[in-house]
Amino acid sequence: MTRLKQGVRWGVATIILALQGMPVAWAKQEVLVVDDTPIAVQISSSQLTMIKLPSPVVQNGLITVSPTLEIRANGKTIAIDPKGSVVPADLAVMTDHQSYMFQLTPGPIPAEVIVVQDSRVPTGGGKPESDPLKRLEGYVDTNVELLKQAVQGTLPKSCVARDIPKKSFPKWLELEIWEGVDYRCQVYTVTRYHVFNKSEKTQSIRQTEFFTGNELSIALNRHVIKPTEDAVIYIVTYSKPVAPDQRKVTSPDPEPWRSN
Repeated sequence: MTRLKQGVRWGVATIILALQGMPVAWAKQEVLVVDDTPIAVQISSSQLTMIKLPSPVVQNGLITVSPTLEIRANGKTIAIDPKGSVVPADLAVMTDHQSYMFQLTPGPIPAEVIVVQDSRVPTGGGKPESDPLKRLEGYVDTNVELLKQAVQGTLPKSCVARDIPKKSFPKWLELEIWEGVDYRCQVYTVTRYHVFNKSEKTQSIRQTEFFTGNELSIALNRHVIKPTEDAVIYIVTYSKPVAPDQRKVTSPDPEPWRSN
């Protein structure tokens, strides 16, 4: 798997072509994204293709297994030089707000400009709901659905689970935390705490006791915890950007027999 470089050198190449007076025809594709479904797009097999995204590409945010395509990113724009390849390839792109999986199909078409609009990104051109009340309803429904999926264990496969280290557990009254797990999804993160009443007194708890200002939703499976009883707390927050060392992808050895 190849992690691609980012830069602005592709922009210089485009200017040189224009100065040489070479005829360059352009076509435009518009893509509206509403979920994590892979995005199938056609690219030119002989000329540049530009993909314009609603959010900037993060550092080291381009991944492909294609050994031929030359792909670079600068801000919200990705440039693809096919190098004459006609072999389909996948391209994973990670931006500040969302991640995308493009299924690229090179063909004998002119240079392409692909404009991506994402309804999940406020500035993505996806024309989000203009009515504040309807936006709020959608926001609440999303949080409720996330909590329901977390309880039922049916969160999307794209949500990545991570055990929370014990040293990072919060301190809550007489409650002892047995386990903490983060389920990091594209926009939201669902955190699950399994707690135990280690005191000799019955504990009455409310959602507001766990609110620090960052929480979007808080759910409890019980509000009264008797001694030796346990409970589960679910907290929804916005997903934070992934640290660079957590974005590393272990690539399979393309020639495993050489290590024998």
